Amino acid sequence: MGPRRGCGLMALRLAKLRCALCGGPIDALGDFFRASGDFLSAQDPLIPFCNVPMHWSCYARWPERTRFAALYVQAWVQANHKNPFWWSVYQDQRVYVSVNPERPVEEASVRLCAVGSDIRVPLTKWSAWVTDVEQVTPGLRPIEKRALAEVLPTLQAHFPSDHAVVQAIDPSEKRTARRRAAIAPRSSGAPPS
Repeated sequence: MGPRRGCGLMALRLAKLRCALCGGPIDALGDFFRASGDFLSAQDPLIPFCNVPMHWSCYARWPERTRFAALYVQAWVQANHKNPFWWSVYQDQRVYVSVNPERPVEEASVRLCAVGSDIRVPLTKWSAWVTDVEQVTPGLRPIEKRALAEVLPTLQAHFPSDHAVVQAIDPSEKRTARRRAAIAPRSSGAPPS
């Protein structure tokens, strides 16, 4: 089999990325942290770090990481309240867990407040994951492993199985948003049918 054509061209077309913390180059196809979205107020001094890549090693030792990560996770909490597919099932100062039990997704999202990363766990593998994280989610970075080690006993106690995760869904969570949408003024001026 000959050389793969197009791979080199694609790499040439990708933008040159630089770490927002050290200024060093980042491989666009490599592993880096990025907090996407506009989740900070325009006055926040950390706003230049939104939507930009950072080396995991730089991010791990960044003095502002814990505040930045907590704000990023909080933005996801608020977004999920409006999302009809993702349900909040657990939150404390260290972790936020949401779940989408519907096909084709059928997974839990574990967001670590000290890191900001999103660890996705298929519901069918949840029980195995809470007993052996490495087996189900290999490749976690050291910073994620440390933060997860702190919250794992809590997750094991509250959610030993995928059924426990799904049963933690509060059906009333989405009712307020639906009710607001139902009573919102209609642009046509026509009465609701």
